[in-house]
Amino acid sequence: MKKKQIAFIALAAVIALAAGYWLSLSTNQGEQAIDFRLPDLKGQQRSLKDWSGKVIVLNFWATWCPPCRDEIPLFIDAQKNYKDRGLQIVGIAIDKKEAVVNYSNDMLINYPILLGDEGTMELMARYGNRIGALPFTVIIDPRGRIVSRKLDAYHSKKELLDAVKPYLKAK
Repeated sequence: MKKKQIAFIALAAVIALAAGYWLSLSTNQGEQAIDFRLPDLKGQQRSLKDWSGKVIVLNFWATWCPPCRDEIPLFIDAQKNYKDRGLQIVGIAIDKKEAVVNYSNDMLINYPILLGDEGTMELMARYGNRIGALPFTVIIDPRGRIVSRKLDAYHSKKELLDAVKPYLKAK
């Protein structure tokens, strides 16, 4: 192939990837959150409905994902400081149980961690992440509506709080 053909194909691939990324995040906004059942680290089945009436930050992550690990301290801090205002962080780990348990204990994670299964990638797709990238976070308002999605880590406390504060109870 000639260099121009290769460059054109590469450019087309980048455009297709960007369009797919945009489309993956442009659906489901304002729609009802999708319920599911997954086990927590103690093996108890949990449902999204367990946290009805709260502002839910639903975070898909893995221990092997550096951006995922980078934002966990933010989630720990937000859970500690805003739980009384109706915030509930819920992590869904796409990883091996032993790695998740060890990491959760080491980090002193103070919010529920659920263990993803073979259907978790499909669940992420139904929430709008069709490319399956991590971290992926969905914010659900107290009425159970999807109000925000983020593919990539939150890079600051302000960024995370700007996304959830409009839905929290007043002090």
